[in-house]
Amino acid sequence: MKNVLLKPKLMVLKHYLLVLLVFFGSYNMAFANNTTQEVLATECNLELKNVAFKTALNNLEAQASIMFVYSTNYVNDAKLISYKAEKKALKEVLEEILTPLELSYSIRGNQIMLRKVEKVKVLKPASEAKGFINGIIVDEQSNEALAFATIGIKGTNKAAVSDINGRFRISGIDEGQITLVANFVGYKSQEKTVQVIGDGTVNVEFKMASTFSELDGVTVTGIRKGETKALTKMRSADNIKYVMSQEQMERFPDLTLSESLQRVPGVAVSYSYGLPRDIIIRGLSQDLSSVTVNGTRMPSTNAGGRNTDLNGVLSSTIESIEVIKTLTPDLDADGTGGTVNIVTKSPAKNETIFDARASIGYNALVDKQNYEAGFSYGKRNDKIGFLVGASYLRSWRGEDQVEKNYRTRTFNGVEYQLLSSLDTDGYMIKRDNLGLNAELNYFPNATSSFYIRATGNIYYEIQNRLERVYSIGTYSSPTQAENIRITQAGNWRDYNRDVTVLSAGGKTSLSAVDLDFDLTYSRGNYDQPIYYAANFVRNGLSAQMDFSNMRAPQFNFDQEDPFDPSKYTTNRYINRHDMSLDHDGQFTFNAKRGYKIGNAIGEVKAGGRFRYKYNDRSRNYFLHDLVSGNFVLSDYLSDYKKLDHFNNNYQLGNFPEAKLMEDYLNRNSNLFRDNENYTRQNTDPDSFEGTEYLGAAYIMTKLKLNKFEAVTGVRYEQTGFDYQGNQVNFDQDGNYVSTIPVNTSKTFDGLFPSLNLKYSPTDNTNVRMAVTRSLARPSYYDLVPWEEVLNRNRRVNRGNPALDQATSVNYDLLFEHYFQSVGLISGGVFHKSIRNYIYGQSTTEVGGIYDGWRVDQTVNGATATAQGFEVAWQQQLTFLPGVLNGLGIYANYTYVQSEFEVPGITSTRTVRLPDMRPHVGNVSLSYEKFGFSGRLSLYFYDTYTTDLADIEANDILQKGRSQLDFSASQRVSKNLSIYMGISNLTNAPISEVFGDGKPFDDMYYSSWGNIGVRFNAY
Repeated sequence: MKNVLLKPKLMVLKHYLLVLLVFFGSYNMAFANNTTQEVLATECNLELKNVAFKTALNNLEAQASIMFVYSTNYVNDAKLISYKAEKKALKEVLEEILTPLELSYSIRGNQIMLRKVEKVKVLKPASEAKGFINGIIVDEQSNEALAFATIGIKGTNKAAVSDINGRFRISGIDEGQITLVANFVGYKSQEKTVQVIGDGTVNVEFKMASTFSELDGVTVTGIRKGETKALTKMRSADNIKYVMSQEQMERFPDLTLSESLQRVPGVAVSYSYGLPRDIIIRGLSQDLSSVTVNGTRMPSTNAGGRNTDLNGVLSSTIESIEVIKTLTPDLDADGTGGTVNIVTKSPAKNETIFDARASIGYNALVDKQNYEAGFSYGKRNDKIGFLVGASYLRSWRGEDQVEKNYRTRTFNGVEYQLLSSLDTDGYMIKRDNLGLNAELNYFPNATSSFYIRATGNIYYEIQNRLERVYSIGTYSSPTQAENIRITQAGNWRDYNRDVTVLSAGGKTSLSAVDLDFDLTYSRGNYDQPIYYAANFVRNGLSAQMDFSNMRAPQFNFDQEDPFDPSKYTTNRYINRHDMSLDHDGQFTFNAKRGYKIGNAIGEVKAGGRFRYKYNDRSRNYFLHDLVSGNFVLSDYLSDYKKLDHFNNNYQLGNFPEAKLMEDYLNRNSNLFRDNENYTRQNTDPDSFEGTEYLGAAYIMTKLKLNKFEAVTGVRYEQTGFDYQGNQVNFDQDGNYVSTIPVNTSKTFDGLFPSLNLKYSPTDNTNVRMAVTRSLARPSYYDLVPWEEVLNRNRRVNRGNPALDQATSVNYDLLFEHYFQSVGLISGGVFHKSIRNYIYGQSTTEVGGIYDGWRVDQTVNGATATAQGFEVAWQQQLTFLPGVLNGLGIYANYTYVQSEFEVPGITSTRTVRLPDMRPHVGNVSLSYEKFGFSGRLSLYFYDTYTTDLADIEANDILQKGRSQLDFSASQRVSKNLSIYMGISNLTNAPISEVFGDGKPFDDMYYSSWGNIGVRFNAY
């Protein structure tokens, strides 16, 4: 029976409720004030020639839906006026019309009261007369907004960065003439001189010219526009981050977010059936990092863990990805490795988007076709913006796998490491990805905006796994095996990993204070409703062994037709259902205000986040035993055959069709009895439910003085959890005894200060330094107080509610220079010291009722360290002559060292962190000209540790690997292009070995690719 656990501490909830009440109270007051701002921001159009003043007022009343209140004496006495305004704010119009008439005004609701200005007037000191500049920066040809451009006042520290719509605002400007300077990577710098009067507002528009306009055949469309936007955003960022736009992702043959991330400096990936899935940032696994969408943490799609499966997010559904490597106080603290932030699509002002694509592909390993289709449509005018989009991918995957295990044998006094088992697996996998996104925006004025967003990523996978396992009982000589058992196994299973995120929020300005807020609900789903498995066995075989190729050992059987299906039997059948749901509700708010100290310009920012989470996992495993008799494999054969398995080393066939077994069970359930021991051992310990809450608050400041910029502050986070699990007990004979529900609750918290420094000797060069503190939370399942007691094996497996969060102090130093010809060269070093590192440990219990038993549990360990350096170079070589100026390079390399002490059998040993690649990088050569774009890309990594054993010889290492890919596109008309991509051209395997060098596991995937068309109407 399920219980919804609602036990966050009362005092904590009261504290956060008080914070929210104060915020909402402030916001309501702000909204009341903002009504005035909205009225004054109303855009008006006037063209008056010698008309009465009252006529002008009537015209304004009609356009702005307001009412003027005034004395008829001074209105009727006013002179005839002439005036012209086009899309000017009402505030500017009033100032320009009323000032010559010696009139002023005040506003109450939708009424504007006019009054005479006193003849004797006390002027404000010049130091108090501070003006404003509102502006927009666009491409001179397409009129497309340029986001994240830098606009500064020449000779001062005052500067701003344009937002996603190309708009910027600079406040607190002294009266007089100033020169504005605009910079954007890939565009020519531009200056404008304007006159600031008193506390008035000046509107400015920059139309920037591309530096590529003079290069024959090279244009700033698509790829380059996305890349320039990403580079400019990186250059102006407060912290160290890497930004990859969707257009840049399309330069590679990558269809999912995890594939795109392997191209980012400092990022490695782990694979699932040959495709990247989990990310490793600067040597640290995804458990030590986080994934967010528009700054909000994504829910889990992992059974019992916090990770989001990035295979389920299609690259075509997003605007860009940010890999954030140093934290600021306004970001969640759980980013020790880094934070991957997914930015969803949104049209800029006066922009219309219509982008459609479709492709067909092929997977050579399974001889199946792939399909892809998608579109995005959006539009934005002055007040309203919207976007809708959908993408679908049907892909087939395969894997040819051979796994080896060994045992020591002695012949004539000589020890041999001989094969004990060989597992040959063939996978055929069908995957369906559906990405949906929608957004509605409202812009009541130049300083306010509100949004509603919805994103959904639906991922469905169904696997047909056929397995043949050779288990060797004895050897009569080093090459003659006896008592061999062969298991022919068939397994149908599926997975759903779905993510839904719904958000509403906005931002507004209250004179000098900027406010923003976000309310998000998200749901992550892991569901495996289908799992059918049948294992048929034949015993008593013998064979001559051929170990000439240890990656693919061969059996030369003494018996005729060792795979005869009529000789394979079983008396049992397995099915199961595994499901996990992760529900999050969170509210975020921020407020910031500018200030000036001497010649230094700064801003102070404060805010917080509250998140409430409910997590539930139910696992149901069933083993059905026949009451009497056996099944015979020949009655349940599938038609699956793989005659060229593992590069033609094996011929696989005669596998069971697990679905037929399920059908038989459903028709004849009275012929079976359920194995309670199996069910309880595999169900109860893994089922749990619970709640978590996060409360966070921060304060920070940003200060700019000449070429220096500092961002510093502190964040406080408190996490509380309440989980219910099960303690499962078995007797000496392995029979189920009981399941006892157990509960636990706990909180952990901490302060997380950070300092990010930036020195910019030129507009395109930064030297960055950062010192930050971060955390990593244990997974849900590791916190659950479950326990599995196996008396027969004298073994205990258990969760650990006493786990603490791991914390890290991080040091970063980075140099970066941005090329005006679109590019970047950067290099930096980093060091991370992680306290209470979380890892899995096996120990021998001393004392108590389990004295001498083996206990497997996730624990906090000693301090772990990771340090290294990363370099990156990406550039369009437009300085080259003639046809060569279409060449480009994209390269990066990361080196990581790590160290961690773990208990061994006889002594503690120092090891590298699991999943840490000591060397990882990319090298890509591209050519882009006359509408053509082509790229040959190499992704590589060095040998690393995947699993730690009791001794080094039994550790599992994955050998280094290089994957070569090719991608290209050709524009055939203004709106139409064709594209293609081929991955893993050289059929590079993934290979694992034991610590002593013996082959362990080898997997082949062949090559896959696609070719398609793309239509872009605007």
